[in-house]
This record gives sequence, C-alpha cells and structure tokens, in this order.
Amino acid sequence: MRVVLFLILGFVAANASHAASLTIYDNTLQNGFADNYSWAVSYSFSNTSPVHGASGNSISMKPDNWGGIRVKSTSLFALPNYQNLTFWVNGGSGNGQLLTLVLTRGGVTLGSFDIGSNTSGGIVANTWHQTTIDFNAAHLTYGAFDGFTLQSNNSNSATQPMVYFDDFVCNQRGTAIATGATVTVGVDTSIEVRAINPLIFGVSAGVAARNQQMGYTLQRWGGNSVTRYNWQAVSHNSANDWFFLNYGASQTDSADTFISATHNAGAQALLTIPTIGWTPDSAAKVGWGYSVAKYGAQHATEYTQSGGQSWANADAGNGECDTGSNSTGYCVGNHIVGNDPLDTSKAVDANYEAQWIAHLQSLFGTAANGGVKYYALDNEPMLWNSTHRDVHPAAPTYDEIWQKAQQYGAAIKAQDPTAIVTGPVTWGWCDVWSSAADSALGNCYGGPDQNAHGGTPFAQWYLQQVCTHPLASGKRLVDVLDLHYYPQADPGEDDTPTGAAVRLRSLKELYNPTWVSESWIGGTAQPIPNFIPRMRSWIPAACADIGIAITEYNWGPDDTDSGAVAQAEALGIFAREGVSMAARWVAPAANSKAERGFQIFLNYDGAGSKVSGNSVHALSSNIDQVGSYAFRLPGQRLMILLTNKDSVAHPINLTLQQPASGAWKLYGFDSLNALAAQPGGIVNGTSLSLSALTAMSASLLVLPDSDSIFANGFESH
Repeated sequence: MRVVLFLILGFVAANASHAASLTIYDNTLQNGFADNYSWAVSYSFSNTSPVHGASGNSISMKPDNWGGIRVKSTSLFALPNYQNLTFWVNGGSGNGQLLTLVLTRGGVTLGSFDIGSNTSGGIVANTWHQTTIDFNAAHLTYGAFDGFTLQSNNSNSATQPMVYFDDFVCNQRGTAIATGATVTVGVDTSIEVRAINPLIFGVSAGVAARNQQMGYTLQRWGGNSVTRYNWQAVSHNSANDWFFLNYGASQTDSADTFISATHNAGAQALLTIPTIGWTPDSAAKVGWGYSVAKYGAQHATEYTQSGGQSWANADAGNGECDTGSNSTGYCVGNHIVGNDPLDTSKAVDANYEAQWIAHLQSLFGTAANGGVKYYALDNEPMLWNSTHRDVHPAAPTYDEIWQKAQQYGAAIKAQDPTAIVTGPVTWGWCDVWSSAADSALGNCYGGPDQNAHGGTPFAQWYLQQVCTHPLASGKRLVDVLDLHYYPQADPGEDDTPTGAAVRLRSLKELYNPTWVSESWIGGTAQPIPNFIPRMRSWIPAACADIGIAITEYNWGPDDTDSGAVAQAEALGIFAREGVSMAARWVAPAANSKAERGFQIFLNYDGAGSKVSGNSVHALSSNIDQVGSYAFRLPGQRLMILLTNKDSVAHPINLTLQQPASGAWKLYGFDSLNALAAQPGGIVNGTSLSLSALTAMSASLLVLPDSDSIFANGFESH
C-alpha cells in the first residue's frame, strides 16, 4: 500500500516571508546597527559631504592597508526575508578602489563580495553608483545575519582615496526561493544492521553542569597538558600550548573532581594515562621549560606574548631562537636544544601511573564496580617532539610507542584487569601511516622507520603487535584503536554557502571509498581517506573485536549553521560505521548551534528520548544534498535522520522496505530555529513524502517499528 503524506515543516519557511525591507543606514545607523570596533585609519558615520541625495549624512572610509569599518546589530535578521542588499558608493577623488563587503553573523563569515564588480558602473570619482548584493545569486537563502564589514582588499593600498557609502537597505523579498529537486531515500531495516554504541555521543572538556544537562555519554580527560599530569600534586605542564609552564591545578580542576562529575552525570570517563615518563616536579629548578636566563634570548616569552601583562613571566621562553641574538650554544637550528628536563619535571614510570589507578579505585571502585573503566595511553604521542620537546626532543618511533603500550598497558591491566585500554591515540592522518621519526624527515607515507617495519603503516603495525602479543592472562594490552581525525579541507569560521559545502562534503573522508579529499591529502599518494573502513580493514582477523574510537574530532565552529548539521551527520556516520566511542574536541558551548547536532540524538523530543538500538540501511539518491541515516529500536520505533546540506529546501520521497503503521512524529532544527517538534501524522504502508525539508537543517523522523504491529500477539500471515 502506498500512502503519501505531505509535510510542511514548522521552521521559518524561506519562501513564505513577508517581512518589510530593513534599513541599515540612512543618515545614521538604524535598527540596532552600531559601529563594532572599526579599524580604518580614518572613517566617519556622520560625514556631511558628499552624500547621496539632497542632504543628510554618509559613511566615509579611508581604505588603507586592509583598513575597514564593521557594523553589527543587537538583533538577528533572517536572510530568506530579503531579496538583496543595496547601497550607494562614491569614489571621492579616486576611481576603482579595491573593496570587499563581508556579511557576518557574530564572527562567522556568511558571504564575501567584491564591491566594484557588484556596482552598476563601478566605483567612480565624485559619482554615486548603486551596489547590489543579490542573495539568491549568492545562495544566501537560509540563516541570519547581524552585521557586515567594508574593507580594503589590497594590502598595498596605502594611497587609496577616501570612499563614501550611503543608504544601506536589505530589500523585501519579492520572488520565492526555488525548491530543489526531490531526493529519494530508501530504508531497509533487515540489512547493514549494526548496534549503536552509546559512547559515540561524547565530548572533551566543557562545563560539568551543562555536560550533565546535555546527557553526553562519554567525557574524555585529554589534551596536551595531561601528558604531564601529576596526580599527587594535582599539577600539569602547559607544554608548547603556553611556554612549557608548570601549573598547580585547583582541586576543582583535578582528575578526581572530573571523574566524580562525570559519574554523577551518568556518563563514562575516558581518562588519559601519561606514558611520556615525566611529570611536573614540585621541587623543580625553574618551573618552565626554556629559561631565558639559562638558555638565552628567544623569539617570545610569556611576558612579550601577553603584551607586557604584569602577571606574565619574562623568563619563560618559547624555546625558539636565532643564533644572531643567542650565542649560548643552546640555540641550534632556531630551537633551544640540550635543555634540562629537570627544570620542570621528574622522571616517573608505569608503576607511578598504576599507583594513580589504585588511588582512583580507592575513591570510585574498580572498572567492574562503577569505577573508571576506560583508559587512554597518553595524548598524541607522535607529537611529543613538538608538544613536549622540552622533555622529549627526540621524534618517537614505532618501537617506542609500542614499548610504551607494553609497559603502561600491562600496568593498567595488572592494577585493574577489567579496564578497557585505548591506544595509540594518533593525532591525525599522517601518524596512522608513519612515525614522528619519519615525519621529521618529511615523510607522511614511508620513510626509514616504516621501511624498517616491513613498510606497514604505523596504526596497522600497532594493531598487529596488539594481536600477537597478549598478556599472560590472555587479555590484550590495548582493546580499542584510538584515533584523532579532523577534516583537512576546513573552512574555519567561513560559513558561506561555498565554505559550508566544503565542510559537509569533507564528512565523506570518514567513510566513502571513492571520495578524493579536497584537502592536501587529495594530492598525496593516498588521496582517498575512507578513514573508518580503512582502519577497520587493518584490524587483524584474529582480533576482530578490537573497537575503533575517534576521541578527537571537530566539524566546524560552534555557531556555524553548517557545523551544526555536520555534527549531526558525523554522529550518524559514527553510528552507521560501528565506531565504539567518540569525543568531540571540545564540548559545544551552551545553547550553541553545534549542541543541536547532539540534541537530535540525545534528547530529540525534550523529554529525554534518545536515538538507540541498531543502525540500519538508509540510502539517499543525492548524499551531497540530503544525508540519510536510519536507526531501529526493535519493537518500538524506527528513526530516520535526514540532513539537508543544501541552500534550498528539498522534498523527500521515503521508501520503507518493511511497512510501518501508526503515528509518526518529526523533530528538527535548521539555521533559524532550535530543535523542536514539527507536525506529525499517520503512516500505513511503505511510502512517505515530505515536502519542504528546509535548507541547512537536520530532521529526525520517528516511525512505529514494523514489529510493533504484532505487539499484541497476532502473527503475520
């Protein structure tokens, strides 16, 4: 039976707005817009001549050396309400000034436009010409803005003449935003069935109270500083993040407090166990890695980096130097070498960390009895020669990292046999392939260290060692392959339609066997990441139950529209691909857009309902426009995540291989609206049609499970 249901989402419909035009500047800034730290060498918002019209004021700006003006409103304005932005520009005493308008929301770039090419007649001396920024042509048909920047786009423009602007207006939309093509999604609950591990909904850091409210299932104690965490003194070293300084942490920042808060929130803790062999010493000679007094002049100190703040240390250097100003003999190749690790730290071993676990057991119990269950073997050890070079200047090798796994993995398992150990905690793409020793020679793939290990990629070789070197008890030293992965084609704070498309396409690096990365990876000998399936293929058949963890990732700044959709899609990918645990770096800010990507899984109805059960087959006819992920809780419900990654709405034709019968519900968020319930309906068959799946949105369709039809004991015939 085919039942067609038409859905109009409860989001702000882009093609149904009747908002009036928005005046931004007419003699003065209006509608909450105000100067927002403009930096042009000379500018005014009350210039009296020339002006566009008979009288009044205009904006003047001297566009020198990237100089610009920035305005921001106290309100957000929905882009779908407006057809375009128009204003008038006058070249003053010059012609053709090189200028850019950047449309923004907070610090996020939504669109960047060359003013001259968008001005009818160009920028002309002593003449007013109108500039038009067409929102449709720029695909700015979703989201909201609160300001813009007018700026020189030529760093050599020190002599550009003063330029004038007037009458900024966002004009009321007069034509409807076109709807995109229909996308077909097929769902089959009988194939590609894989249990969802709830630990994929994890984060690092964040505010404990908010983490508990969000219901994150895993909280990771990680980052560079924990590589040198002294559990007895409750101190750490900031490493190259901030001048290699020892810090005494407050008890509120201690691992004990972190674990207590995590357990109180009903989450699991993933605790990083230092394996570097050094920890901050309370009797340290200096307390920072590179003393200027001891090792000579350096490129920067904490004092100079802070701009001369009174609290900053003028003796704490960054370890970088020039022989022209540093003749101590410690300055070699622009780095301080031969420094004394004892300046900050003392040597420790695996037994020291086992004592820490014993301490934790005394507070929280063993892994089998409610204590810490998950331990990671340090943080990105293949970067020690950079991040912790003051105590570990040598580039780590295959053998060193495996030796650390043997020493510390065995110590953890001896102290708590039921604990789960993760490793090797890679930092990114290159160190799944080769060691830091190879990378130091410029090798992301291959190199002497890899060649000495049969040419086998590092992560694959590491897994082979785990599989072939069990403990005497038969337990493995490492239970989960722990990896970090960030999209390399990262548009940063850019949330323009082009930048958003790059961000969302880059998710295919996680799973697509034919996708060539749009980053630098695409130009290398391994242009197709296919990251999770590739890592799974490297797990030896004899150890097939080794899990895969992605304990650092991030697919966009907290308040980007595309970053919110990417976060939801990343979790869908982790569920579908069978990831054992995952932790975003870092937890999204409270009430940010990125939080919505978690909420649609952890509390989609506002009443605590979660996505759970099994991931099952879902296939979109156009994954670059609409992503599809299906999850089934047998006997209860079928949940289908639909991510519209496009700048226009798309109708959806949904086909179910197994029929559904009963009430369905829909929840979703888009660029203008937080997660909320949408109108529902009744399904009785194998087909649904959803009209107006809004641009840049994520929606969760919740259907009755097919097994629930027979929950009353009747059988199908």
